[in-house]
Amino acid sequence: MAARNVFRRNFYKSLSKSFVNSCTQRRLASSNNYASGNFGASRRFTSVLAASCVAGVVSYRMFFSNDVKARPILGPIKASESGSEPIAKEGIPDFTVTLYQYRNCPFCGKVRAFLDYYGFKYDIVEVSPLWKKEISFSKYKKVPFVIADDKQIKDSSVIVSALRSVMLGRDSLEQILNYYPEMTMQGPDGKEKTEYTNCYFIMYKEAIDKESMKKEKEERKWRKWVDDTFVHTLSPNIYRTASEAMQAFEYFTKESNVSTFEKYSTYFAGPIVMYIVGKHVKRKYNIDNDVRKAMYEEAETWMKAVGRRKFMGGSAPNLADLAVYGVLSGLEGLDAFQDLMTHTTIKPWYDRVKDAVQTHAGAHTV
Repeated sequence: MAARNVFRRNFYKSLSKSFVNSCTQRRLASSNNYASGNFGASRRFTSVLAASCVAGVVSYRMFFSNDVKARPILGPIKASESGSEPIAKEGIPDFTVTLYQYRNCPFCGKVRAFLDYYGFKYDIVEVSPLWKKEISFSKYKKVPFVIADDKQIKDSSVIVSALRSVMLGRDSLEQILNYYPEMTMQGPDGKEKTEYTNCYFIMYKEAIDKESMKKEKEERKWRKWVDDTFVHTLSPNIYRTASEAMQAFEYFTKESNVSTFEKYSTYFAGPIVMYIVGKHVKRKYNIDNDVRKAMYEEAETWMKAVGRRKFMGGSAPNLADLAVYGVLSGLEGLDAFQDLMTHTTIKPWYDRVKDAVQTHAGAHTV
């Protein structure tokens, strides 16, 4: 056992150092390679990367195939394969919801927080980040999406808004989805992107008063802020270093039901991919070089908006509270989460929302 533990520590350290150095060397050499027409370096880098992943899988099977104990990542998930039981039926649709997700995906966390808070009955299908066999039936290859009443609902904000609108008695789900049309447009980078009109709006059966409209406007503003600003500070922190990237994938070895090969190839290859993705997100959204600082600052921006209120929603969480909590909940158990709780004022608010979500408090307010 001791020998295995020593091997594991040395292996992680070696893998972490090697792929970080490889990424750095590739970046420094890229301009020379392309200027001279030498593309062999890029091909060799890819080969080494692939070989590292395969070696990782083989090493696992040879040295500690019966000795991996992934650190549990805590969170609000209440559903199992058989589904979670609803706390209250009034206002909750009769149909079962199936959520297709990645466990650590912030947008998936938003949907889980909403479903748990209101006591929905739902099933979870964990999607393999590399293989995606679980969603082979769908043309839409992003998560989260849900299947509800035989309808596929895409985009985390549309899922929340549409299901909340159904709860409030505004038409059937099929009719509700017509209020959130999908639009394809060209982004600043020239690539096509999909937007959903009205994605932050709740469709009420009857007109609401001015005070309620004011609260709705604030809620929409901060739900949008979560998607446009706050969430982009998270992945550079989750995958800030090689070791943190591997830490984020530990859950997959414990909670997924895929084959051993798929499980551990994802565990070893996934962190490398997401480490690179985290750096890309940092550049794309102009995140401060000190990514922890950027995350802390946005968390304090949120707490300033909440002010002295128990929740932004007042005495109970609103959809903005659930959105912020949801994107953070998938970080529980990670270094980034612990640092955020320690170095900002967000923890008391977070704990209050967590308690409300895990006790399905919203089911009693429907």
